[in-house]
Amino acid sequence: MRFSSSLVILGASVAYALPPLARRSSVNLLDSVLVFDAPAFQDHQNPANTLVQLQAYVSTRQFSVAPLLSGISSLLNKTLGLDIGSDIATASSRLELFATVGLSGKDVSFNVGGCGNAASLQSTASGGMAIQNISLGACGAAEANGTVDLTSLDSRDVTFRVFPSSADGFGVISDIDDTVKISHSLDTLLLAKATLIDTPVPVTGMPEVYASLAQSLNSPQFIYVSASPFQLYPFLRDFIDTTYSQSNGPIMLNNLTTTDLSSIIDFARADGVFEYKSAMIDRIQGMYPGKKFLAVGDSTQKDPETYGEAIRKYGDFIACAWIRLVDEANNTDARFAAAFEGVDPTKYKLYTDAEIPSLANIDVAGGSCS
Repeated sequence: MRFSSSLVILGASVAYALPPLARRSSVNLLDSVLVFDAPAFQDHQNPANTLVQLQAYVSTRQFSVAPLLSGISSLLNKTLGLDIGSDIATASSRLELFATVGLSGKDVSFNVGGCGNAASLQSTASGGMAIQNISLGACGAAEANGTVDLTSLDSRDVTFRVFPSSADGFGVISDIDDTVKISHSLDTLLLAKATLIDTPVPVTGMPEVYASLAQSLNSPQFIYVSASPFQLYPFLRDFIDTTYSQSNGPIMLNNLTTTDLSSIIDFARADGVFEYKSAMIDRIQGMYPGKKFLAVGDSTQKDPETYGEAIRKYGDFIACAWIRLVDEANNTDARFAAAFEGVDPTKYKLYTDAEIPSLANIDVAGGSCS
């Protein structure tokens, strides 16, 4: 029995036990709710008002996938060369959200500390996900905590963070895998280990570089954009929080709705990465049209092509692009010439690992890129 079939069968059994959703309803005791940390921005129509781009996922209550992984560990070893061994608990924790079933028609009501309006994210879609721009009224300028309103019988504490930022100034758009975190995107086995069982390891020197940028760019809005599936959000959020604590911010992940392990592992090589990341940059530009962003990525996926296209499309909105040259990736002159065709060569920098410490000395705020 394939891994994907096991998850589908277990997920279907949970969904069957729940009553059908005939109409819109609020989150209840039988539901799990995940609200992603969110960027907040000035309402372009009413500058005194703050908008937040909130994303939530409502699903069936989570269950442990450890017994399932234990039963198919030999299959994972055979198909991926991955020996889970004693790491079943870690792998099951990272895969938990893949075993949930999204619930449609759910409202998520919430409050954000320091903001004038209580609000509600309306009606999740068929996959359990909803993303909306919501008015918070007048808010402070500091990072704030949001709390989901649950029923009086529900003692859970579901929280998230809101990261507000001014309409001008600087921001940083950053990839995650092989840009700030070692993921081995070009090696299936090592990618599977890094995703499912290994303790995450930062790219050497990048936490220090990002901490320096947080100072030199005057508390820029950091936004992490990755093609990783959203089900890995708890794992990646914990990594950013602990390793990049001075440069944390909202994380935008791909809405992958699959239970096939090969799809989970192959997200780094999936078709559509360029289109997905380009769409996320469009979203960010819609929130912060008056900002300038430093875009940081690597050469394993489509970051050069994505950032080159964004510079051609939006001009100085992408003030600078940095690309980490990863061994075994396509690092040819021809590739980068095509990716940055028509772009001023002073607006992008290709860097090796040996050059990472020197990135902190670049005066991005003053207009330099290299």
